[in-house]
Amino acid sequence: MEKTALAEMKDGRFARTDSIHRNSIGDPHFPPEHGRYLLVAAYACPWAHRCLIVRALYGLEQAIPLATTHSSWQLTRPNTDTHSGWIFAEPGTGPIVHPSGKNSIEIDEDCITPPKSLGWKSVRDIYEMNGSTTTDSKFTVPILYDLKTNVIVNNESSEILRMLADPQLLGQFATKHQALHLYPVHLKTQIDGVNDFIYTQINDGVYKCGFSNTQNAYNIAATDLQAGLQRVEVILGKSRYLCTNDTITEADIRLFVTLIRHDEVYCVYFKTNHVPIVGATLFPNIVRYMQEILQFYPEIVHTIKMKHIKNHYYTSHPLLNPFGIVPKGPNVLQSLL
Repeated sequence: MEKTALAEMKDGRFARTDSIHRNSIGDPHFPPEHGRYLLVAAYACPWAHRCLIVRALYGLEQAIPLATTHSSWQLTRPNTDTHSGWIFAEPGTGPIVHPSGKNSIEIDEDCITPPKSLGWKSVRDIYEMNGSTTTDSKFTVPILYDLKTNVIVNNESSEILRMLADPQLLGQFATKHQALHLYPVHLKTQIDGVNDFIYTQINDGVYKCGFSNTQNAYNIAATDLQAGLQRVEVILGKSRYLCTNDTITEADIRLFVTLIRHDEVYCVYFKTNHVPIVGATLFPNIVRYMQEILQFYPEIVHTIKMKHIKNHYYTSHPLLNPFGIVPKGPNVLQSLL
């Protein structure tokens, strides 16, 4: 059976399953160490993008090495099964053929391959070397990997984000924005509350729209997404950021990765064109907020690889886009800068 995001369905609804590797830096076996932990990510994936943003904000590039995948899912065991997922690819090795055979996808020049000694050809390899041996497992990014003991530490993006930002954990190696606290004690309850509705209605909400396979499931998800965006618009009409008027928190990062993909991908691919954001008039406070984040935190701009983002969504799910045609526009990032 093909195991992709499209397989996570229940009664016509997209139902995301939980991450399974949930250790933490700071546990006895995983002390904070400079250069010990590899972040495995995909620029295209919004969940991994959260972690890439935090790594860049704090200047952790030297402390936390990085491996990034090719943007388009490919068969990970073409001679064995039909699982399609994240692969590693060397820049300059030529294009990958789309499953339709009609088009090809260039290998992005900013792909970063993992150390050859690890023997990884795909993200699936990482999981199988850590005990996940069937295609019923999810082979997702991001992954925080221990290069010293050769095990997965964690594959839950929200937890990796906090480890990277925590000044007692990996955040102690920050070279930038040391005074920036993404999850301050006095705002924890507020941030948790905002995270809950943003995840349910917006981060996961666009996927619920896109992967619904009944009209009723789609209608419910589309209504819920609109309500979530309207709730954000109201908050941002009163406050500069989601949880404080002074600075971003992790809630802003978790929202931003969905917002920057919305008009380029989700409006078309996930059928969310009832709530366009940039260039429309529905959400002026959200547009102002996106512009301000990009202006005041230029590190975030450099983590946005729109070619990766568009190539991934439009070429990785043949059921949704059989020939892998990638739309030309709009250029959302340029319009915000």
